[in-house]
Amino acid sequence: MVLKIPASTGFSLVELVATIAIVGILAAFAIPRFAGVTNFNSRGFYDQAEAVVRYAQKIAIAHRAGNAPQPLVFVVVSANQIQVCYDAACTTPVSDPSTGAALVITTPNGVTLAPATTFSYNALGVPSAGATINVNSSGVGDINRSFAVDAVTGYVSP
Repeated sequence: MVLKIPASTGFSLVELVATIAIVGILAAFAIPRFAGVTNFNSRGFYDQAEAVVRYAQKIAIAHRAGNAPQPLVFVVVSANQIQVCYDAACTTPVSDPSTGAALVITTPNGVTLAPATTFSYNALGVPSAGATINVNSSGVGDINRSFAVDAVTGYVSP
């Protein structure tokens, strides 16, 4: 048996040009999205910041026992970090449950917090004041995000 090979094998010039054009268009839009991680880090930090503030409220409620004076749990926000402590000066930090170290989160590159503020939660989970915390990103095409702490309930909402 003799195997015959068709005379036209391979790709035509039109197919090659169309493929190269499509790959070029995808590269123009996809590569910048993967090259910069500021937008990804910004969103991740925003989620982490919300969780830490919620955790501060839970810690304050968990320390309620009997009639003994209850410590307040403070949330201290600066331009580049959020700390959770038992005093406003943060000399007695709350321990991070996963590491045992002080519960502090620091902003990644290209992300800042505003405004600098300090508020506390009492044993009922009620904050001393409401707050809006802005997570600002310098990433290209990224948005600035914010979440609020309700002044009456302490509920943290986006």
